[in-house]
Amino acid sequence: MKKHLLAAMAALTLVAFPVAGAMAQDMDNDNDIRVDTDNDFDIRPYAGVGLGAFGLEFKNSPTTNAVSQKNTVFGGYVKLGADIGDYLGAELRFGATGSGSKTYPAPIGSLKQQASNFISYLAKVQFPATPDLRLYALVGGTTAKFKGTDSAGSQSQTKTGLSYGLGGEYALQDTLSVGLEWVQYWNNVKLDNNKFGTGAKAKIWGISLTGAYHF
Repeated sequence: MKKHLLAAMAALTLVAFPVAGAMAQDMDNDNDIRVDTDNDFDIRPYAGVGLGAFGLEFKNSPTTNAVSQKNTVFGGYVKLGADIGDYLGAELRFGATGSGSKTYPAPIGSLKQQASNFISYLAKVQFPATPDLRLYALVGGTTAKFKGTDSAGSQSQTKTGLSYGLGGEYALQDTLSVGLEWVQYWNNVKLDNNKFGTGAKAKIWGISLTGAYHF
């Protein structure tokens, strides 16, 4: 996961920075990246990354050997998005998390869980609190591959769940911003009972530091 994430970040940097000078203004040339001064809903694209702590929560409820597990692991994503005027936006994310484990009595043994990859497609409602500080809410969906490994082997399933979150972004200059956010990517998404046990459900959330380049 880390190798793929670092490779994606490097590729993003190589693509973004050579064209940055040519696209430093927003697309309608009102010369203001941070605030849409002429209020005509110009589209301002951006690309960036998010890195931080991701929570993985899994539980099932069979008559024997029930499991309830929470792990906090490292994870991250690359993102492509666009702000539409001052108050709307849309974003696409590609990411993954590390794995976390917990030991149970036999026959389960050590159980490891991971979101080996995910794609999020999010709408953004935002508010410019100051010319440099933007607060936002996210809502959309996440398609993730959830993987569990115990003494009996490995199981995985790809499912889609509702996503929502809150964050803030601070403009360091016209083209660079940093931020902090919390996102609930999955909330009690049901998994295959035959693979993960009766009543199997999973949650995925993340608290991330973000950085973006605005074209």
